[in-house]
Amino acid sequence: MSSLQAQLFIETASVTLNRLTKDLQKQFEPKKGDRFNVEGITYEIGPPKFVDSDRAIRFEISSKIPGEELPASYDHAKYFKQIEKRNDSAKKPVSADMENIVRETRDQERKERDYVKLTYQYGESELYDDRDILKDIEDIAKGSNDREAPPKVPGVTTLAGRLILERVQSSLYEVAKGNIESLIDANAKVRAELKKSAKKK
Repeated sequence: MSSLQAQLFIETASVTLNRLTKDLQKQFEPKKGDRFNVEGITYEIGPPKFVDSDRAIRFEISSKIPGEELPASYDHAKYFKQIEKRNDSAKKPVSADMENIVRETRDQERKERDYVKLTYQYGESELYDDRDILKDIEDIAKGSNDREAPPKVPGVTTLAGRLILERVQSSLYEVAKGNIESLIDANAKVRAELKKSAKKK
């Protein structure tokens, strides 16, 4: 893929993931920067990268491990493993890691947090189908009322190119939203199990 094409894919992916983050901040509780809070757990969607060798878009999603809720015998690594097990995302992440992040507060205090970090990757063929693009071109050429030409994009000279970016945008939004929803659901399941086992004691 040419550097221009890769750049256009990254720009499209950045706009898409930023829009998804803003929508999730409206749906849940917004936090500083690009983060949002669901039931006391902070989530974040990282910036996209283009993996040239795989012709794919890669991005990370993360959620804070609620250490203050965990019993003494239940460490962060165990919580992380349970999230991995309960994550029912339609596509498996290419990697799953537990990451330690240190942030400085306004009072110059150091806050240390552990996060579940999942990395997802979607290739071109997962984000759009050439057959759909050809059908859209035919429909637009026929003047079909069901299909309007997408708006002009700087640097994109062909209708096919604009249609591809439009498909990438809509497909990436849906899959990334599904990835986040699966992580939210996994956290909810693990926390429910912890509360249930705490009641038994």
